[in-house]
Amino acid sequence: MFTMTIEDRVLRELHRAALEAGRGGIGIPSVDLDAVARRTGDRAAADQALKRLVQAQRVVRVRRDVVVLPDPTGLLSVEMADLIDGIAPQPYLITGGGALEHFDLTGQHFFGLAVLVPSEITKLRFRGQTATFFKTDPTNIWGWEAEARPRYALPERALVDALNHPRYGVSLNQAADALLRAASRDPEFLDRLLAAVQRYRSGSRGHSSRSSARRVGFVVERLFGSGAAVPYRDLVGSNRAPVLLRPGGSSSGPVDTSWRLVVNAVLEPETVP
Repeated sequence: MFTMTIEDRVLRELHRAALEAGRGGIGIPSVDLDAVARRTGDRAAADQALKRLVQAQRVVRVRRDVVVLPDPTGLLSVEMADLIDGIAPQPYLITGGGALEHFDLTGQHFFGLAVLVPSEITKLRFRGQTATFFKTDPTNIWGWEAEARPRYALPERALVDALNHPRYGVSLNQAADALLRAASRDPEFLDRLLAAVQRYRSGSRGHSSRSSARRVGFVVERLFGSGAAVPYRDLVGSNRAPVLLRPGGSSSGPVDTSWRLVVNAVLEPETVP
């Protein structure tokens, strides 16, 4: 007669608890072991069993209170985006390069994911990838496909973020290449990009959103001509002081007086077929 070990029972109940919480394959011991203990009858024994599972590498500990559980074949099928979806406070948004890659708008693989969250959360590392969480006003966390999980920023939102926040890990030319790809695939994409900039503008940080209009308008004009950039002219504001094309970069460079930008980076996208 087959007798299930305490480790196997705990692993089974961890899976059950994770599924019931809507994060299949991702365990949060401080929460899930309480549910496990209600079924096994011994919290201390469940704690020790989990430690042995980790030591035997049957379960992977990502950080102190996050573990990844194997699928029925014994493999780890959870990806970094799944982990983010399982542990990030709501609402959250994966933006920047990870979102551009998700929508097949870049040939670049991004080992770092930028995630907008409403509260502080420590950096996460798993399978060679790093998720960095940026505390953001919840009203500025928007722009994903309804019901989609994990929540990736739609291309227009990801591009506006990439052009305005170099810390999200996307270079100016990577963003320009993605913009060219998106526009070549969808003739209405530039309209959605403009709408995303306008929504930035309606947020609480009006000055930053006017800076966004300058940066995106400048790039759109360079890539698609002055006619495509006309709608951005009304969004740039009246402040004459120039802003940096790439925030956080060098403050030196030619000044584009039309867009009120210090052009501190070279815009040279690759040719898109």
